[in-house]
Amino acid sequence: MILRLISVFSVFFIFACSNDSAEKSESTPPLNKENTEGNISDGEEVSTTGDSTTDTIKVETLFNASGFDDKKYYELLIETHLCNPNFDASAQDGTTPCSAKFFEFHPYNHKRSIEDAFLLQVKAGVNNYPYRRLLIFVREKGKLVLMNGIVGYLVERITTPNEIDDLIVAVFDDLGNDKFDRYDVLIRYKEGKYHFVEAVGDLHGTFDTPDLKQRASKAILKRINEKELIF
Repeated sequence: MILRLISVFSVFFIFACSNDSAEKSESTPPLNKENTEGNISDGEEVSTTGDSTTDTIKVETLFNASGFDDKKYYELLIETHLCNPNFDASAQDGTTPCSAKFFEFHPYNHKRSIEDAFLLQVKAGVNNYPYRRLLIFVREKGKLVLMNGIVGYLVERITTPNEIDDLIVAVFDDLGNDKFDRYDVLIRYKEGKYHFVEAVGDLHGTFDTPDLKQRASKAILKRINEKELIF
């Protein structure tokens, strides 16, 4: 347990010693960069702070090169303004094509249709943002509104009696100096938005004892708020 706590809290020492502007610089790419269409890259968000012995990811994101299976997803993408329906690679204007190569949809609110509530997994590099993002949209008064955003990706959707899934998300944290970490956290819908509940694990595995989970949750929530990793 002591070793696990040291691992969790070590991010604060690194953070304190790092220059914040350097962490936000676009010159620091994600690890294992892989070039794709439109010069967009998708990093494998892994940590160099220690060896990963177990992984908790249950939802594998496979951006589909063959396209969406329904045109409604293209229409929703255009409505989010995250992509360019008139994308021209020769223009090199930093925009992204409205393609399943860069976006993946998931439901979360089973009381509403996918057109009115959805999770959108966004590939690293879209709109020149270097990391994956999970964006949560809801339709209000006929317009799509961004309800939440997570710097990271979907791990698991958990069904609940109110038919709005709890989510476990992997929050990706660039610690600077080519060091990265990931925090698996539970978020729950309440009063119109998803909120942090607790941390459930990291790259080393799950937090198996109540004391470790409590201490880790407090430290990780502070880190998330400082870096605005959930917004």
